[in-house]
Amino acid sequence: MVTVGAAVQGAIGFGLAVVVTPILYMIDPAWVPAPIILMGMALSILTMWRIRAPLDIGVLAPALLGRIPGGIIGTYLLVVASAEWLGLGIGLIVLVAVALTVRKYSVAFTKANLFWAGTLSGVFSSISAIGGPPMALLLNHHRSAAQMRQTLSSFFLFGCIIALTLLALAGELGRDDLLRGFWLLPATALGFAIGDKLANRVEPERLKAATLVICALAGTLLVLRSAIALWPEV
Repeated sequence: MVTVGAAVQGAIGFGLAVVVTPILYMIDPAWVPAPIILMGMALSILTMWRIRAPLDIGVLAPALLGRIPGGIIGTYLLVVASAEWLGLGIGLIVLVAVALTVRKYSVAFTKANLFWAGTLSGVFSSISAIGGPPMALLLNHHRSAAQMRQTLSSFFLFGCIIALTLLALAGELGRDDLLRGFWLLPATALGFAIGDKLANRVEPERLKAATLVICALAGTLLVLRSAIALWPEV
């Protein structure tokens, strides 16, 4: 599943965490968010190296500025919330991301909206490592596929550094997280290689459709599992 998620992101610019997070969280909550953020950072570096395009500072600056307060809020929620509530939140985030992608909402491309997209991305990433949908939604109608891949990769790289720094300061990044991230690197690299080939050979819409089905199923399962676990508390 890690290879599938990395292939999706390698092809369309985002999707790794949306595919991988609900599955790994159901296996063991310890896989979320730090190991997946480390995977995302490695994938962003590979994508930037492959495309080698100039940084879009006009997009990155306001978005990354918003990522900082969003990351602080998300890290706080990660520390104070129980695993069951986090699982429910992650599942709902995945389902909302799928719904927004399917509906193809068009959002005005302004610095203010870039800031708020960065803020939401920071909250989502710190909780679940799923920071792509807010930015992808905003860029989808205003950048070409190649520009979107490059811009998202740049945003993810710097965003991952911010997220990991905040997690470390909060005591939520340890040796075990680094080891888990390390063990996922081979699957991540393989997925990137596959996705890079698919980007030029497979229609992005078909790949997106298959990905959305997987994400919706995984998100639904995680919501149901978390809701059942929380039932005695309600």
